[in-house]
Amino acid sequence: MYKSFSAAVVLVLILAAAGCAELPPDYIFEQPDATSPPAGTPAVTVSDPGHGYLTPVTPYPTVTSDRVSPTLSRPPETTPAPDTYVTIYDQMIQYPQATKAYSLDLTTPPLIIEYEVEPKMITRIKYTRSDYGKREYRSYKQIYPSENAWFLVTIRDRESGAIVAEDGFGKLYSADRRKKIYMGWSGNYQIEFAGDEARVHILMRAGGV
Repeated sequence: MYKSFSAAVVLVLILAAAGCAELPPDYIFEQPDATSPPAGTPAVTVSDPGHGYLTPVTPYPTVTSDRVSPTLSRPPETTPAPDTYVTIYDQMIQYPQATKAYSLDLTTPPLIIEYEVEPKMITRIKYTRSDYGKREYRSYKQIYPSENAWFLVTIRDRESGAIVAEDGFGKLYSADRRKKIYMGWSGNYQIEFAGDEARVHILMRAGGV
């Protein structure tokens, strides 16, 4: 590159020394392009990411599992066993009212007494001051069972009057609203229901009478 440029400069000096004030009109002064690659250099394609070392091919298909999905089958329907117990009492009692008592000569146990209590509910409005913001007074509604709501089932031996089983709601017993009493032996019994400020559904069944 530098040799060609030097030759052109020497030619200009020779012409100037010969008395030529101007270059010939048909002479074109060209400077070699420094960015042009030398003759015979192969062109590199930029779009080829492998630079000629890699050849695009078709990828393998996605591998699928040979595992067979389990077959779900519906379990066979079973006929529920019939209830062999005899319903001997099924009532809704609204308390307060007088204690109810019934005698039962249980010859074929068991005796099952189920009950569900709906106690009288008390609503109270409570005013309190907020600890946030403007600390204003706000009202809150509180709903809870009456402290006077209770229910009691008492089973006695009819001859001696001794209590053989007892359970209930409130007072000395828990606040569970649904309970069951199970008597597994025969006998001559007296069954009593008592309560206050509650609505109670009672279902009594036996193996036979």
